[in-house]
Amino acid sequence: MKKSNFQIILMSIFGFFILLGLVVFASYKARSTQNSSVEVSIWGTISKDTFDVFVGKLKVDLGKDIKAKYVEKDATTFDKDLVEAIASGNGPDIVLLPQNLIVRYSDKVYNIPFTTLPERTFMDTFIQEGELYINPSGISAIPFFVDPLVMYWNRDLFSGAGVAKPPSKWSEVPLLAGKLSQSDNNANILKSAVAFGSYGNIDNAKAVVSTLIMQAGSSIVGYSSGKLQSTLGTDNQNSVATLPAENALRFFTDYSNPKKEVYSWNRSLPSSKLAFLSGDLAMYFGKASEYSDIKLKNPNLNFDVAVVPQIVGAKNLVTFGDMYGFAILKNSPNILSAYNTITSLIDADSVSTFLSMNDYAPARRDVVSNGTSDPSKYVFYYSALISRGWLDPNSFYTVWIKPSS
Repeated sequence: MKKSNFQIILMSIFGFFILLGLVVFASYKARSTQNSSVEVSIWGTISKDTFDVFVGKLKVDLGKDIKAKYVEKDATTFDKDLVEAIASGNGPDIVLLPQNLIVRYSDKVYNIPFTTLPERTFMDTFIQEGELYINPSGISAIPFFVDPLVMYWNRDLFSGAGVAKPPSKWSEVPLLAGKLSQSDNNANILKSAVAFGSYGNIDNAKAVVSTLIMQAGSSIVGYSSGKLQSTLGTDNQNSVATLPAENALRFFTDYSNPKKEVYSWNRSLPSSKLAFLSGDLAMYFGKASEYSDIKLKNPNLNFDVAVVPQIVGAKNLVTFGDMYGFAILKNSPNILSAYNTITSLIDADSVSTFLSMNDYAPARRDVVSNGTSDPSKYVFYYSALISRGWLDPNSFYTVWIKPSS
């Protein structure tokens, strides 16, 4: 059957648009493939040697094709360097963002939409503290690891005082203060049970106080009219005569009050970590990441690690954790490639590889569930599950309410 001129013209038009569609699709696919495989830059505060070895292991052991250049930044200047780099247009594609900088960089990071990473999937995959990265617009960062607060204890000081095991409840600590602390005839402290009460010479003081306040049932910050505000002056439980935060701070400061029976610390003493390394502090509250450093600096120190004590009868167990997650900067020209790189770095096999190289704890629930035969890391993994944090509106200056005397 002979086709009319109209049919020929119509078929020609259809053919042209089909060909044009194929060209456009092929072009888009080529650009997507190219964009998803370019080398991305990552800034963070963990060791460059550690990160490079980690990526090397992923390539060799897991066969991953990861194209990433990691730049190690000093933690004390990280924020300043990053702000300046973003302002000059020379920022990285990805930053290893700690939870204390979530608020500060909320307008500078690319929010991964829930259509790409559903909120339900995120919550099922990562520990509860990771939810600090969730906001109404999407997900600001994908959790990589957490560094929880744990309790290091001197086994020799405990056994010398006739104490068989470390405390699991805070109510036990005052009873141990008299047994584990030692003073000379001039009331100078020679051995301390616990480094509580001051701030300047207590390592991780912010983490310790945060833990006590959250365990007491008080949040630290919260949203009001769309703005973050302090909630230390409120009682979440509405069931006690004094504020939970006030009770927590009073418990903390009592140990530096010479009039109290639990007195075991003051501002004239060295830093709490140095005192522990010297064998003069029975209980030191430090991060999981400090474990290897303590062993290295004093190989003869007879110590162990335990979960931070909890409040008697507490329904929810809590310790503070420093959370780190990979965030993509808004002005990155390689958002697709950056996202693909992150997904390769944070899957279960990759995280397990990373944790085999250090003392951090997993942010993935499945890696925690897989467990570990290492007795110290067992404590770290358990502490990861109960780790909590808070959105810090200003990580460089935090005002704590002063308990009444």
